[in-house]
Amino acid sequence: MDRRLKESLDRIFHPRAAAVVGVSERRDSPGTLLLRSFLDMGFEGDLFPVNPRHDEILGMRCYPDITSLPRVPDLVVLSVPPAAVPGLVRECAAAGVGGCVINTAGFSETGRPEGRRLEEEVREALRGSDLRVVGPNCMGIYSARGKVALFAGMFPVPGRAGMISQSGSISSISFLTGMERGILFDKIVSSGNELDLNCADFLEYMAEDPAVEIVLAYLEQVRDARRFLETARRMRGKKPLVAIKGGLTLSGERAAASHTAALAGNAEVFRGAARQAGMVLADDLAQMLDFSSALLHLPPCGGDRVAVVSAPGGLAVNSADAVEWAGLSMARISPRTREALASFLPPEGTSLSNPVDLGFGAVVPGNYRRALELLDRDPGVDIILAVGSAPASREGDIGLIRAITDEVLEAKPSLSKPLVVVLFPSALVQPQAARLYQAGIPAYLTPTSACLSLRHYVDHHREAAVLPRG
Repeated sequence: MDRRLKESLDRIFHPRAAAVVGVSERRDSPGTLLLRSFLDMGFEGDLFPVNPRHDEILGMRCYPDITSLPRVPDLVVLSVPPAAVPGLVRECAAAGVGGCVINTAGFSETGRPEGRRLEEEVREALRGSDLRVVGPNCMGIYSARGKVALFAGMFPVPGRAGMISQSGSISSISFLTGMERGILFDKIVSSGNELDLNCADFLEYMAEDPAVEIVLAYLEQVRDARRFLETARRMRGKKPLVAIKGGLTLSGERAAASHTAALAGNAEVFRGAARQAGMVLADDLAQMLDFSSALLHLPPCGGDRVAVVSAPGGLAVNSADAVEWAGLSMARISPRTREALASFLPPEGTSLSNPVDLGFGAVVPGNYRRALELLDRDPGVDIILAVGSAPASREGDIGLIRAITDEVLEAKPSLSKPLVVVLFPSALVQPQAARLYQAGIPAYLTPTSACLSLRHYVDHHREAAVLPRG
C-alpha cells in the first residue's frame, strides 16, 4: 500500500485532534449531532467545534474558522451547505489537515449541473495538497480504537470486522444489527460519492490492518475496479471479503445514480470478476450478515462433512436437503457413535444415522448435550448442524427452544468442531439466538441460510489451507 495513503488514512481513522464545522445551538442539527457523536464515543484527542456565529456549543469553546484552532486537526468533519464546502476544503488543505469527511449532500448525486460543478471545485481545492476527502454525501467513519462515530449514540466496541459502504444507512444498520450477531466492527466507512478516496483505497487499508479479520462491503460502483479486485485476490484465503453489489438491475441502477452518483456495471461481468477474485457475494444485508457470522465466529474446519442433529423430523429432512443443495456432504456416523446414542435414546421414533433424529429423546434433560458431544468426537464428522427445537413444550418454553439452547451452551466449551444452530423464523427465537451469538455460535432461521453460510465458510478455509505458511 502506498505509504502516503496509509499515513492519511491513519490520521482519518485515528485522529489526535478533530474539528466539526457547522455546529449550532440546535440539538438536532447534523453538525451538532456529529459533535455529540465524538463525545458519546469518548474521543480522547482535542475536539474543536467551528462556527463563527457562536462562542460556545455543548459547553465547549467554539472557534470561528479552521485557521483559528489551537492545533491542526487530523480530521475535520464538514456539515455545512454545499456551496460552502469548496472554500472550507481549500482552508483545510492550506492548514495541513489530514482528512475531511464531507457529510453534506447536494453534489453530483443530484444529477444537476450545480452539484457536478461543486464537486469539480472540491477537486480543484485538493489539487497539490496532501488533504484526503471522504464523501461527499456520506455519514463518514466509525473507528472503535480512534473513538470516532458515524452518528450520535454509538460507542466503541472491541470489534474484529471492517466495513466499506457506499450507503450511510446500510453502514449504520450493519453496526446495530451486527451487534445482535456478535459481528462487532473495528472500522466502518460510509464513503458516499467517493469524490477522492474510494472503495479500493479503503479495501487496501483494511486488508493490511491486523485489527480487521473480515471485511463487509456494500457497493454501488467500484470506481477503481482493477485495484479493488487485485486487493481482493491478495486477501483470498486470508481475510474474507463479503459484498453486496447494488444497482445490478435497471431499477437498482437508476436508484444508485440518484443515491451516490454511481454508474452500475453489467451484473454478470461483476459477478464473474468478483468470484474469480474470491469475494463472497450476498444478495442482501441479511445474507451478508449470515455469511459473515460463519466466517467470523467458527474455528477452522477440517472438511465439509456435516452431521445434522434434530428432534423435529421434518426439519431434520429439510436440513439434510439443504446440506446437499449447498454442495456440502452428509457425514457418515460411525458405528461406535450410533451405539453410544442408542444407550440413552428411545428405540422408537428416532434415527441414529444422519440426520440424527432424537425424537422424544430430546425432551429428557441432558440428551441433546450428550448427542452433540458424541458427534463432536466422531472422526467422520467435520461440522455439526443442530436444529434447536423439539416437538414439545415445558413451563412456557414453547418448542423447548430455551432448554435446548441451554444444552447447546453447556456443550460448547467441550466441543472442538464448528457448530451452527438452526432455529425457526419466529420472534420467539430471538432471545435464544442472541444468547447463541454471544457465545460465538451462529444461529440461523432456516437450514438453507445455515448451509449457504457453511458453503462459503468451507470454501474460505480450503483456500487458506493451500496458502504457503509464513
